[in-house]
Amino acid sequence: MNKNITLVAIAVASLFAVQTASAQSTPMNGLSARVGAFFPTGGAAKAESKTWLAVGLQYKVRDLSFATKSPTYKAHVAVSVDFYNRNDYRVLPVLVNYVADLNEKFFYTAGAGVSFSRKPAGGGTKQDTNFAYTLGLGYNLTTGSTPVFVEGRFFGNDDSSLNGYGLFVGVRF
Repeated sequence: MNKNITLVAIAVASLFAVQTASAQSTPMNGLSARVGAFFPTGGAAKAESKTWLAVGLQYKVRDLSFATKSPTYKAHVAVSVDFYNRNDYRVLPVLVNYVADLNEKFFYTAGAGVSFSRKPAGGGTKQDTNFAYTLGLGYNLTTGSTPVFVEGRFFGNDDSSLNGYGLFVGVRF
């Protein structure tokens, strides 16, 4: 297993362990963590592997009370960082997101920002900084003190070879 994937997996697992242990006394409110798979749509990236490990963190920055259309519709601004990697490919999108809860179960998100990436080029690797965006739909499996959710996202990038879909399971703190 790639050293970077291992380090990210350990960091996410540590975050879950620390948060679960402290959730009973002082929840962090607004933090969510997700882990899943990324499915590249681009030729060379897809040829590398059809499924990559993907992890992400998101933090709710501000509620948007002006966006409330009904008692069940709630919206907020969040910042997120995701990481998906396979061999010489590495993508780290950092995004500002609009997140809306349609009701207690369904939510959607749209975000834009910058992507820090690395990919094979000319016998070595090439690092780039590109515009990135995401569109996603999610479903809250459980509610309460530590909600669990599933989410599907499309990750777009100026470098279309790094575009793809992500499927995640996550938890909110």
